[in-house]
Amino acid sequence: MRFFKTVQPCNLGLMCIHIWIYCSTHRAIPAEGMPLMTVMYLVLSVSLVAMVFVERAKPLAERTKRRVDVASAVCMACAAFFLTFPLPFSGASTTFLGAVLGGVSVGWTYARWAEFYAELDIHYAAPLVLLTMALGSLAKTVVDLLPPVPATVVLVCMPIVAYVTLYRSTASVRPALEPYRYYNSRTIMSLWRVGFGIAVYSFTVGVIQSMPLAQLASTGVVAIVAKHAGEIVVALALLAWVVAFKRGLSFGRIWNLVLVLMATALIFTPYLEDVLSGYLFTFVGVAQTFVIIILFLALADIARHSSYQPITVFAAGWLAYTLPFSLGDILGESLQAITPDASMAMAAIVWLLVIVTLLFFDESSAGKRLIFTELNDEGDEDTPAKRFGAQQEALNEEKAADMLSLRCTALAKELKLTPREHEILELMARGRSKTYIAEAFFISENTVRGHVKHLYAKLGVHSKQDLVDRVEQTEVRG
Repeated sequence: MRFFKTVQPCNLGLMCIHIWIYCSTHRAIPAEGMPLMTVMYLVLSVSLVAMVFVERAKPLAERTKRRVDVASAVCMACAAFFLTFPLPFSGASTTFLGAVLGGVSVGWTYARWAEFYAELDIHYAAPLVLLTMALGSLAKTVVDLLPPVPATVVLVCMPIVAYVTLYRSTASVRPALEPYRYYNSRTIMSLWRVGFGIAVYSFTVGVIQSMPLAQLASTGVVAIVAKHAGEIVVALALLAWVVAFKRGLSFGRIWNLVLVLMATALIFTPYLEDVLSGYLFTFVGVAQTFVIIILFLALADIARHSSYQPITVFAAGWLAYTLPFSLGDILGESLQAITPDASMAMAAIVWLLVIVTLLFFDESSAGKRLIFTELNDEGDEDTPAKRFGAQQEALNEEKAADMLSLRCTALAKELKLTPREHEILELMARGRSKTYIAEAFFISENTVRGHVKHLYAKLGVHSKQDLVDRVEQTEVRG
């Protein structure tokens, strides 16, 4: 229970974003023909792409970030006003403006909080994000039940509170040991399965959002309370698991919980009356909130152990959620126009989620296994994460500008080798085995053999010794 004695209230400010984006969209004044979620998530996706390119080109200075913070807070406040306040001229135009302003700004606000979380030790960050989920869901219940004007005032203030608490949290960040950087240019692609699985899940949720049952589950006092109560129960149960029982988190097992919630809702709702179906369908909303909060924590953990900037990691990872969601929403609306019967669509979604679970969330991906791994090490000095981290640091040191590295670089440039072939060339020249190379790149030995075969063909050699001789014969020009 040490966590509850050390937690700082300002660190819980992340919940302001959860409250804002959920309540602003679900309390939005209806506008016929204006797909609010589709527009907001498409604009959000574009802004995330822009963040990736900007941060990759040249990381923003802190002063510039502060200016963007102010602009984001203003945009979010205006968006909440346009979406939820009953203006005399409220309609499609105000809803569209609110969706655009919200989409532009909410991704940046999430990314700024991701920077803070990337500085935290996972033993503090994990229970913190779960407590944030529980308190945020409780607050969402209150805001959902407020009259329009008070709710608008709260939502307009939320971005300001989010940034004030962020600055206070950043100023008093808890010190953590320097982490191993095992996600880099040679290993980051090991996470593609996780990204693809999240994308498929998000796409299915987008399709579900357009179903009449989803609308029924998001309206009515009982349905609202039931949904948020489910979120609180899941968050508190996992919080107890991590804090009281001192157990870790597994990305694969978390996904299994999501699958159970989604399958329960989608399989049984067609056989129940509308009211009961609406209540059961709240499981989809619970699963969605849970995925959002766990994805945020996973991206923060990846950023902490990555050689890339936290904003770059978050923007790229969050894009795997937002863009498929908007595309799924578009498809769902099209399906509704063709047929109102959603039974087949729900069956197809369950089937798709099962396939994704079996094929993309198994334990074969080393990159996925490393997510949350420090939460499970219990202070062990010899863990897979630490071994991988030490290996990556050793590889980085080997790439220092010694003569062998210079010769490999010259040869790679001469023969137009790919970056992956260049690194494999250097490792083989240093006497590394195929097994070592496979572990270093989080790939299979068969994949390494394929790269080596192509490398031999480009170098015109037939053995490892021939390769070494070819490298030693390469002249380095000054």
